[in-house]
Amino acid sequence: MRFGLALDELITGKCSGMRLSQWEPDVIIRMQTPDKNSKMTHPYLYVESRFGMVPWKETMVEMFNEQWVTV
Repeated sequence: MRFGLALDELITGKCSGMRLSQWEPDVIIRMQTPDKNSKMTHPYLYVESRFGMVPWKETMVEMFNEQWVTV
């Protein structure tokens, strides 16, 4: 599926994450929605993998890829 469709499913809560099909299975893009105790004030995306969790910023290659899957 396209990036926008996968992101829409993530935003609306239809899935808990999204990933490109060719990535390692443990690499998942997730969304964090801040609460009253957060330092952030708007939702943001982060990548979760066996190495931990870090902020994620998509590339053009990733955004235009049509092999996104939701998890």
